[in-house]
Amino acid sequence: MDASNEHIPSMIMMYHQFNMEDFLNDEFFIKWVKSPDEETDHFWLKWIAEHPEKVQLIQQAKEIILMVDYKEKYFLSNKAYTDLYENIIKDTKTKESSKVNAVKWRTWHKVAAILLVLFSSVYCFKYSLEWGKDISLSEEEMIIKCNPAGQKSSFRLPDGTVVYLHGNSKLSYPPFFSDDVRKVKMEGEAYFEVKQDLDKPFIVDLGKDQIRVTGTAFNICSHKGFVSLALVEGSVTYAPENGTFEKLVPNQMLTKVPTGKVTKKQFDPLEVCGWKDKYLIFKDDSFAMMVAKLERWYGVTISAHLKLESDWSYSGTYHDKSLEYVLDGIGIASQFAYEIEGKNVTIYNPNQP
Repeated sequence: MDASNEHIPSMIMMYHQFNMEDFLNDEFFIKWVKSPDEETDHFWLKWIAEHPEKVQLIQQAKEIILMVDYKEKYFLSNKAYTDLYENIIKDTKTKESSKVNAVKWRTWHKVAAILLVLFSSVYCFKYSLEWGKDISLSEEEMIIKCNPAGQKSSFRLPDGTVVYLHGNSKLSYPPFFSDDVRKVKMEGEAYFEVKQDLDKPFIVDLGKDQIRVTGTAFNICSHKGFVSLALVEGSVTYAPENGTFEKLVPNQMLTKVPTGKVTKKQFDPLEVCGWKDKYLIFKDDSFAMMVAKLERWYGVTISAHLKLESDWSYSGTYHDKSLEYVLDGIGIASQFAYEIEGKNVTIYNPNQP
């Protein structure tokens, strides 16, 4: 594809005749959608302001391009942009007096500001979760971050809030928050360090339940009807779909089971929140709990062929260790062996026939 895009100037006067297919195949339009800069914004925001009847069509075309994996990157040469700019100015001068131009320019600035917000670039980070589905751009144009098992990440939200996202977890949030509320949607587990804003509460939407805060640090895990909320500092309110609001104080953890029963107790911050700092902790864990933690932490599948005592449990703390290191530690304490083949782990009694 010719990087100079020499055909662009000759097509300026034709954009008002474009349909959806035309915009989806236009290099200059795609360049603006995928890699907006001062030059492309200058042209397209002004053009849209002068052709408001095309706003809906432009928005739909833009969403499609953002959802499709357009691998090409388009760059406009200096000559092509100069030709575009001169053509715009020339066309404007033939239509309006200088006084009208000044008024229209001020009007365009107002419209452009609105359009710039309306057409903010939307990013969708796609990962395959354990159920094997990809995340696509939502109707609300949410930014979606997903971690498969074995992967953790940290990032900042538009307001400066820091999020640590665990494996097998998903967080959705808008490109910018409203003036009244900061709302995100979460599945799985995450640790939040919420930037304080007393006038704009921060809400974590769990689907049926919500967590409401104004500025605090807490860990939350939501999976298949189970919810655990551990408050490190600040204050939070747990708002179930049907039930009584529960307020937590620092070092207090709330747990809700699928039946709806809610309990509160003190907790060990390292045990509950240590995962964000690469601490893998077992505390009187049953074999099933131990396996679940290992599978989620390392992104593996574990099968067991061994006999264990009915009251078997394991406690141990590992900081940023490999799967082999952890299995060696558990195996020595529990007298079992293991084999690793790719992402599959087999645990067995060493003397088992």
